Amino acid sequence: MSREVVVRVRVPAHYTGDVEREIRLAYAIDLFVRGVISVERAAELADMSLYDFLYELRKRGIVAYQYSDEEAREELKIE
Repeated sequence: MSREVVVRVRVPAHYTGDVEREIRLAYAIDLFVRGVISVERAAELADMSLYDFLYELRKRGIVAYQYSDEEAREELKIE
């Protein structure tokens, strides 16, 4: 179940960016960083491909996937 929330934001007249996109992206990143949603769900919420969302995380210095040494070895099949 979802609900719609309307947020009013004053934007300076000289601003040329896509405010709606930036707000969606910021919200998705916040939820992802706090562990509320997965990276895949965050990309969907931001209306972006997973690749583009991962790129946005990287630009902001946010690590999308964190592995322990053991998990990394297992993933890479290293003894």
